[in-house]
Amino acid sequence: MKTSIRKYAEIARELKVNYPKLTEYEILTLAIQIERNEILENGLVVSSNDNEPSGIEAIAIALGYTRSQ
Repeated sequence: MKTSIRKYAEIARELKVNYPKLTEYEILTLAIQIERNEILENGLVVSSNDNEPSGIEAIAIALGYTRSQ
């Protein structure tokens, strides 16, 4: 299942509210890591719908790989 990808600024605002004791550096570091993980999660997810392949599936299709029987 694909998830929405939030911008790091949005994530940072959320972290500031939920974890006020974190430093600005810690907040930005975590926000960037979370955004990167969401991007990777969406790219590597295997779709159950053949009409909409995931990122990694689309790359494989473009390279000419087919499903082995």
